[in-house]
Amino acid sequence: MTLLETGLLLVLNATLGMWLGAMIFFSFIGAPTTFDVLGDGAGQVVNAIFPKYYQFGELLGFTAVTAAIIAGARDVLNSIAALAVGPLVLVALAATIYARAKLIPKMEEAGDDGFAKYHKQSVILNGITMLAVASALVLTHL
Repeated sequence: MTLLETGLLLVLNATLGMWLGAMIFFSFIGAPTTFDVLGDGAGQVVNAIFPKYYQFGELLGFTAVTAAIIAGARDVLNSIAALAVGPLVLVALAATIYARAKLIPKMEEAGDDGFAKYHKQSVILNGITMLAVASALVLTHL
């Protein structure tokens, strides 16, 4: 394996790992702890974090999909990973872009009354993104 190929795998695995870690931390530690400590005021904090959370995911997603495409073209990944990693990252990236561009504005417009509806959609999209990123990360190691 060349230095370039090693670098591609490093970038791919690092971006997928950071993305998955950030999602898990925010979803299961950061947001719940914020609500435990701040109660009703936590919504403002979480709403301020959301755009940055999704922008971070987009940055990592674009980086990962670029690395996956190049790694697949250079036969760095096995055939299954080469076929699946890129599309999995694209699914995660599409969900992330949709959440930031469409869902967050809807949540802000809806206020407290519509928050539950859009929060449920956000949780589903986050779950899809986590599953896609985790699957891509596993496939890079087969």
